[in-house]
Order: sequence, then structure tokens, then C-alpha cells
Amino acid sequence: MALAPADGGRRSRRGFAYQDVVTLLDCLDMLDGQWTEVSWEDLEDILCYRGAAPNYRQVKTIEEAGTRHSVASVCRPETPQKTAETSYLGKLFLGKPLPENTRFTLIINEMPQPKLFEFAVERDRPRGPVSESTRNEVIERLSDLRFPDGRDVAWCVDRLDVLVVGRTIEDVEREALHRLAPHVGALLGTGPLVAEVEEVMTRLIEGIARSARALRAQSVSRDAFQATLEDSVRMVTGRRHDGSTEPLMTLQDKLRPAGISDVEAEAQHDAMLTFRRRRRASIGTRRQQLDDLADDVHALCTVTMAERRSGLIPPGPDAYQATVLKVAQMPQVADRTYNLVDALATLSDITARCLNRYVDAS
Repeated sequence: MALAPADGGRRSRRGFAYQDVVTLLDCLDMLDGQWTEVSWEDLEDILCYRGAAPNYRQVKTIEEAGTRHSVASVCRPETPQKTAETSYLGKLFLGKPLPENTRFTLIINEMPQPKLFEFAVERDRPRGPVSESTRNEVIERLSDLRFPDGRDVAWCVDRLDVLVVGRTIEDVEREALHRLAPHVGALLGTGPLVAEVEEVMTRLIEGIARSARALRAQSVSRDAFQATLEDSVRMVTGRRHDGSTEPLMTLQDKLRPAGISDVEAEAQHDAMLTFRRRRRASIGTRRQQLDDLADDVHALCTVTMAERRSGLIPPGPDAYQATVLKVAQMPQVADRTYNLVDALATLSDITARCLNRYVDAS
């Protein structure tokens, strides 16, 4: 029996922050011409197409020090039934169309054991030969796999790659920043600031994360991702691709009409950047809590803005005070589900990203 594609992935998203950054790297590869289309949480964690040829990409991370993937571990069944189809490679090979030019990629964050390393590839290069003994060992361990369309396990093993990426989310983000900077610079027509590239990267990653939680898988073409990138650069820098500019309000600009001094606004900006990095690095339950916190704070901001626009709250300092108090008095802050520091940093993050919520722009 073949498992359902991307089994459980669309709903759980446990620990998938790392996968979101890896997905961004594949999208950047698409801009460089390696793929024609990329989707995520589809038939696999990530699905890349080159024309009609799919590359099914599964992301598996290890967090325990000294632990490394091996041929045995990626072929080991994960359920009490001990069936090969529940192993990492079983899930990667089964449950999807297998046209002639199919390839499979196991993406890992630690250097694998020597036999599995024989399948290793560079991001933009084809795999070298695998020894007959290692090939046969993988085939033997997965000999119970059955394919409905005439393929067999040997056919899949011959099309298997292993890609080793950064050990931590921070490592992969550094690679993404390095890869993204030339694209941002090309759109700006000048060298971008590091903070600008980081903000663009954050927007792209969060867009991937949001769509991964949607009910249906989404795919992007090269042109569509280019448009998303251009929109992110415009939002961050105020510069359009045609060289024109538009008004751009920083967090400090938005806080000034609320009576916040430049020194205090700068401190809030620094705290916001620290919080953003910590949020991007969080996984599992903690990441979900921070996402829920952002939703709750955004809702409170919307309520306060509606009260201001209806005349119940004066604009400026009063609107700011009412918003801060609503956030500080959230039940989730009172019961320590979230601490006040994170709640206020989330408010700064939302204020920076959204329209001015303390006075309307003139």
C-alpha cells in the first residue's frame, strides 16, 4: 500500500521552519534557471519541475549532536508493521507519478555516513557514480516496495540524490541571504543594505510558510516568484522595478505621531529585529505559539484602529496607549503563555509591516 502524498505535512507543520528556508533556496535556484516550477507540501515536501520532469525533494533534519544519516537509517521502517514503505526512502519513492526523467532528492542537514554519501550532489551539479555494493544494499533493504506503474526500487535508487545543506536554520538563512543579495541589488540598481536583504528574505519565507498551511498546495513559476520578489523589494525599500519610488514609512516614522521619541523608537526597532530572528529560528509548538500570538495581536490592532476611526479613541498617543494596553492585558500574556516582551515585539513587527495604525496617513 502506498502512503498518501506528503502524509501529514499539510496540517502538522511541526519543525518545518527549516524546510521553508530550504524551499526559498529552491525558488532562488529557479530564478537562476535550474527549475521551471516549484511547489511545496504537494506530492512531497518540495516538488521542483524542469519542464515536465519532476524532482521530488524530502527534507529530513537531525538535531541530536553526533547523529548522522546512513543507508540503514533512511531505509528503516518507521512503524511497528516494519514495512519498507514507511521508511524515508519508501515515502520518497511511492505515491506519485514517475515519468522517465524523474529524480528524487533527500535533503539533510548533517554529513551522512560514507555509504549514503555516495549519493551526495552539489546543488547545481549531477551526481557521480555509486558503487555496486552500496546500490545493491539499498535495493535489498527496500525490496518489499511495490510500484503500480512498472517501475521498481532499482529504477528509483538509480535516480536518488542526497543534498547536504546547512546544519541549522541560521546556516541556511545565511546561504539564502548570500544568494538573494544579487537579485535584490539587480532590482534596486545598486548594492542593497544587509538589513534590506534580510527583510526581503523574511517576507519571502513567511509567504512560503503561510501558503504551506493552506488547504491546497501552491506552485510558483519563475515569473510568478520574480513578481513576488519584486513586490517584496518594493515593500521593503519603496523602490519600484522601473526606478520610481513610493512613500516608505519605517517603524520609527509610524511611532513618531504616537508621541514616541526617536531613541525609544530605535530601541523598539532593535527589539523587533531580535524577535524576528528568534521567531524564524523557532520550530514546532513554539513556532505555532508565536504565529498564534501574531494573529491575536493583529486582531487587537484592527479593533483599536476601528475604535480610533469611529471617534471612540483620539488618534496619536491615545491610540498607541490603547493598543499597548490591549496587548499587555491579553489573557495569554497574563497566564504566561506568551511573555510581555514577545507580545510587544510582535506589536512592533505588525506596526512595521502594516499601515500606520495610530494616525491615518495624510
